[in-house]
Amino acid sequence: MSDIKAVPEGRRESGSGTIRGGRAAPPKLSATECPIEAMYDEHFNQRQLCADMEMLAAITRPRQELARRILTSLSRDLPAHLEDEERGLFPLLRARALPEDELDETLLRLARERELAQSAFALLIPALACMADGASPEAKDRAALLRLATVYRRHLILENAIILPLARLRLKPEDRYALMAQMRARRTSLPDHQSDCARMRAPYDLTHE
Repeated sequence: MSDIKAVPEGRRESGSGTIRGGRAAPPKLSATECPIEAMYDEHFNQRQLCADMEMLAAITRPRQELARRILTSLSRDLPAHLEDEERGLFPLLRARALPEDELDETLLRLARERELAQSAFALLIPALACMADGASPEAKDRAALLRLATVYRRHLILENAIILPLARLRLKPEDRYALMAQMRARRTSLPDHQSDCARMRAPYDLTHE
């Protein structure tokens, strides 16, 4: 994969390791937009999510607005993005990748990291719902926030350095059109309000703030 170059993940403040500027809005998915560029935009937002989780992990007092923002990202935005990858991007890449791309090895690494993140994720959703109600983060919650932020940041680095550049190189125009159609359809689907996650999320949905 020597012909694939890593794409910078975004500008950082000098010496701080944080992203310059405010939180980007969720990408508005146009049928004519490139889905790969939309995924880069979503990765930028997810890096901001990691920074938010680290911020919440560093404090012991209530931060309701911050907890609500993280809760919404983890329970609504991130699952949609992960489905974009698992059901859309990765199958298309498997069909187009060449043996020298070593795609299966990279996807296996991503799957392992996702498994690590899931254990922290399961603990955080109910805990964040309590924090959004005004509870202070407990020690175990702060540890889970840090663990998830660390694991998911590695996940993003791998995807930005290998997966998305490979998608730019290998996917055909018809693949990109199909991927964007799936992404747009996924975001117009209503959540399952019978699920535990939806019930916990409903009072803290930030779409109307």
